[in-house]
Formats: sequence, C-alpha cells, structure tokens
Amino acid sequence: MQQILNFLIKYRNLLLYLFLLVIALVFTVQSHNYHRNTFIHSTGRITGSFMDTRSGIYDYFDLQDQNQRLSEENARLRMRLLELADSLPGPEQTTYFSDSLPYTIQPARVIKNDYYKTDNYITIDIGMEQGVEPDMGVIAPTGIVGIVDIASDRYARVISILNSQMSLNAQIKGTSTIGSLKWEGKDPYVMSLQDVPRLAQVKKGDTIITGRQSTTFPPDILIGTVKDARLVENGSRYQIDVALFNDMTDLGYVSVIKNRDKAARQVIDTLGTNE
Repeated sequence: MQQILNFLIKYRNLLLYLFLLVIALVFTVQSHNYHRNTFIHSTGRITGSFMDTRSGIYDYFDLQDQNQRLSEENARLRMRLLELADSLPGPEQTTYFSDSLPYTIQPARVIKNDYYKTDNYITIDIGMEQGVEPDMGVIAPTGIVGIVDIASDRYARVISILNSQMSLNAQIKGTSTIGSLKWEGKDPYVMSLQDVPRLAQVKKGDTIITGRQSTTFPPDILIGTVKDARLVENGSRYQIDVALFNDMTDLGYVSVIKNRDKAARQVIDTLGTNE
C-alpha cells in the first residue's frame, strides 16, 4: 500500500495531466459531430483488428479439431464413393460394391512417420479399441500408405510401403496387367513395379492402381504413375519405376480399411493348395 501511495505522490502531476486530458477529449467528442464520428470510426477499426487477431489465434488452436473432422468426413465420402461406383475396366460398366460394401473405413492421425531407413514404419493414434487389427490396409487421400503390423489398445504400427520387406499387388489402370510393387530403399517418392510381362502395353505416364486380387485394399486405389519402364531378365519382363502420388515424407491424417470379406475370400483362394 505504501508503494502505491509513493507512486501516486511521485507522479501526481503527470497523472493529473492525463486525467484532465481524458476529460477534455470526452467533452470534445461529445460536443462535436465530426470528432465523434472520427472517434467511432477509429475505435471500430482498432476493435475490428483486435477481433481478427483473436479469431486467427482461436482458428490456429482449433486446427487439430478441424483436421479431425475433415478426416472423418473424408472417410465417409470415400465409403460413399465405394458404394456408388467402383467400375471394372472394359466396355461393360459393372458396379462392384453397390449392394453390399465389404469395406469399412476408420480415420486416424499419424503420430510417427519414418521414411529415411531401409525398413520404415508408421505409428497411428487408433488401435484395437477402434477395431484396428493386423493386415488392415492404410491409405491417404492421394494413395496407399501401408499395412497394419501390430495393434495395441490405442495405437497401431503400420508397415510403410517404404519398407524393403513389403510387396503389394498392383495393376496398370485400364488393363489386366498386374505386378509386384516394391521399394528398393532409395528414393521415398519412387517405387518399383516388378514381374510385369514383356507383352504388357506399358508407357510413361500410365497410372498404377491397386489390383483386384488384393484382399487388403479396395481395387482402383491410386498409387502413382509410370516414370520409366525397362526390360530385365534377358528381356522377358519389365521393371517399372512408379512415381508415387502420396508424399510419404509428409503424412498427417490417414484411413484404415477393414475388409469384412477378407477371411472368406482367403478360404476360397487357398482351396486345393494343401491337397
């Protein structure tokens, strides 16, 4: 209290001046229309600027919630697209999942992403509590990401497509030509499509998609485009460089895909193999 009194005594002249100045300004603004309008206009601009700044700060801290909502909406839209139109190549347009869609999609956030090793893994923030199981496919808005490897209650580890142990079924769009998609451990933006027959019609710029033989991913999910194609194994097969649509070095939100018909499909696929 004594410090406050000392401050008031020390700066009494300045404080008196400021007090009288404020009173004079108030009387001036109230008694003259021009000054009043100018004052209102100026304070309006200051208030508006303050509100814009505050809104920007609130929007920034709300980005995570907005991204989560957008991710959930993207999952719903992707489900809807699969329901409406997955068409087989050829002159006859056949709806593939119009009656009973075997896939469910769960949005997730990437909390750890490796891409600089030979065998890379990704961690996502959902697990068994959300129905995540090993061998489920993981995709992003622009392409495939990997396959779930291990799931705990709240988290899951995903084998990235940038993993030398990973091999995926892939297809050249508009054809029935398939091959094995692998990563050679070098460029995180390029993968290799191998075991493509020499008679296949391959040209630079062709689109590579998930094949219909896959039980992990829905068919026709985008992967990338043909960057280069060359004959190997004495000219018997192609090895194709595929430029990925996905930027695997910058993953934020992804979708985990469950194929409800996977077990039944695998039983049929393996019939007779042990006979």
